[in-house]
Amino acid sequence: MRHIRRELLTCLILIAVQPSLRAQSPDAIPVSAPPSSSIPAAHSVELERKLEEISSALAVTHQQLEQSRQEMEQLREELAQIKKLLAARQSGTPESTGSASSVDAAKATAAAIEALQEEQQTIEAQVKVHDQTKVESSSKYPLHVTGLLLFNSFVNRGSVDNIDLPEAAINSQNNTTGNGSAGATFRQTVLGLQGYGPRIAGGRTSADVNLDFFAGLAYTSYGTSAGTVRMRTASINIDWDNDSIQAGLVVPLISPLSPTSYAMVAEPALAGAGNLWTWAPQLRYAHQIPLQSGRRVQLEFGLWDPPTAGYSTNELFRVPSPSEASKQPGYESRVSYGTFTGEHPFQIGLGGYYSRQSYSGNQSVDAWAATADWRVPLGARFEVSGEGYRGKAIGGLGGGVYKDVLFGIYTPTGLNAYHGLNAIGGWTQFKARFTQSLEANASIGLDDGYASDFHEFIFPPTVTATQLRARNKMVFGNLIFKPKTYLILSPEYRRIWTWPIYGTVNTADIFTLSAGYQF
Repeated sequence: MRHIRRELLTCLILIAVQPSLRAQSPDAIPVSAPPSSSIPAAHSVELERKLEEISSALAVTHQQLEQSRQEMEQLREELAQIKKLLAARQSGTPESTGSASSVDAAKATAAAIEALQEEQQTIEAQVKVHDQTKVESSSKYPLHVTGLLLFNSFVNRGSVDNIDLPEAAINSQNNTTGNGSAGATFRQTVLGLQGYGPRIAGGRTSADVNLDFFAGLAYTSYGTSAGTVRMRTASINIDWDNDSIQAGLVVPLISPLSPTSYAMVAEPALAGAGNLWTWAPQLRYAHQIPLQSGRRVQLEFGLWDPPTAGYSTNELFRVPSPSEASKQPGYESRVSYGTFTGEHPFQIGLGGYYSRQSYSGNQSVDAWAATADWRVPLGARFEVSGEGYRGKAIGGLGGGVYKDVLFGIYTPTGLNAYHGLNAIGGWTQFKARFTQSLEANASIGLDDGYASDFHEFIFPPTVTATQLRARNKMVFGNLIFKPKTYLILSPEYRRIWTWPIYGTVNTADIFTLSAGYQF
């Protein structure tokens, strides 16, 4: 606008001054100048052209200003109407505007205000939660407290090995506690810490540890349902974009999945019935190869100290397990393909494991396993997952009904000997998500030791019922309801079949109601 006005003023001054300049110049030399009639005509045409341009620009500017003024007036009217509606709503006596559109506008405005208030409350709650996660530590890096306060009540029909968390059905005739039990416990409560540290060689460092109360029972007065603290899992991690290193007490690399259950937390669901799960010290390396559509191939390798089931007879000191007595670690590897993350992850994997076990009399056993795992979404609401394995001497992983070897007189040679027990098994689960707060799970698992291996032995008189278990099968179904993200309510039914190598099958039915508070 200033530029237009300056040009207009300059043109008017030139028009006014030019005639007077010609009249006040008597010394002008007309011979060297063009005819006097041609000069005013040329200047008039140029000035008229400039004036027309300036007038057009002024008209456009005026039109824009008028449009802006109208929009501002309209906004003022709408603001005044909103203020009026708000005042009427707060007083509880909304004024009648005489039109249905005003009522609709009031309702829409009220809904918008309520939505904004709810969003503000949500943001404030998230800020408070963020403040609560700041746990004081000796380092400047954040430390988070996690956990699951879990209450389990149960009714067992039939005799089981552990009333809190049954994994096998036993013969009721050999059980002094009768044919059934009922009770409740908090022993499966989990407490954890997660810490995040500095970058090392470009990798993000982190660590975590989880504890529960399932190490044993506190048999003091009124303490039979209380447990003692144990270390559950722990890990130290360094993660890059496509590589990671982990040193931890974690699940086997070859068996990364577990069924979903809040009745079986201290030991994962279907432990001893097709789920290789036992936590053990491991050193792992993983490398990812990104592919199209967000999928990738992952290569993993690990060294670990595999546990051996039922080896220790010394209650005061830790003695070497058969695997540790071999003076070499166990080896495990896995290759997998899928998306691994997101709301509906997809993955399939193949794994392998080997270790050497040493027993008395310079006898050794080669332990090995080949595994497969899968997690396949079926649309947005359903999912199928599971694992399968075939191995030998894998009782320390939870296979072979918790037996690595069989011991006795080996009939082909007539000598006392240790032989690894061959086993095959696995589990599968079908998951249905009805809503964000309600889901259902149905699972089945089987662990089967080869009967032919048992029949090659004459067992000593001191053999136990556990050493004679040849097969274990389990099915369960549950509902998981989360009215809030931190509240959990889950009823579950489970049935167990356990076959000894001699005799008939033992069965048990378990009814569980779990309630949890997750933080």
